[in-house]
Amino acid sequence: MDSEVKAYIEILDYMRDEIKKAIQGMTAEELNWMPLPKDTNSAAVLITHLAGAESFRIHQVVGGTDIGRNRDAEFAAKARNVAQLEALLDRTGAKSTEVLRNVSARDLDRVVTARAGEAPASMRWNILYNIQHYGQHLAAISLTRQLYAARKG
Repeated sequence: MDSEVKAYIEILDYMRDEIKKAIQGMTAEELNWMPLPKDTNSAAVLITHLAGAESFRIHQVVGGTDIGRNRDAEFAAKARNVAQLEALLDRTGAKSTEVLRNVSARDLDRVVTARAGEAPASMRWNILYNIQHYGQHLAAISLTRQLYAARKG
C-alpha cells in the first residue's frame, strides 16, 4: 500500500476515534439536542452527516460505488444511544479502509467531478476534504456537548 494512502487511513481512523471520544457517556437526549433548533445540528445529525459525507467522498468518488446518498435524511437523523453512532462510524470506516487499500499513488492524482456544479478535483483532494470535514464537525460536536452541559447548570 502506498505510504500516503496509509497515512490517510490512519488519520481517518484517528478522526473517527476522536468523534467517539467526544460522545462518550452522552444520553439519547444529549445526542439529539440542538442548541438552536433552526440554525444548528445535534451530535447525532453531525455524526450521521459525517458518515454520509465520508461514504460519498471515499466510497463513491474514490471507490466508484454509487452509495445512493440521501443528504437531506442525514440532517433528520436521531440516535438511540452512543453505540448506534459508534457502529455507524465503524461500518463507514471499515468500508473506507477497504476502498483506500486499493488506491495507488497514481490514482490520487486522478481528477474527477464528484457531483454536478462542483469543480473537478483530484482523488487526493476528495480524501483531504473528508479529513478536514471531520475536524470541522468534531469541533461542533464538542461545543454542542459543552452548551448542553451549561444549560443544565
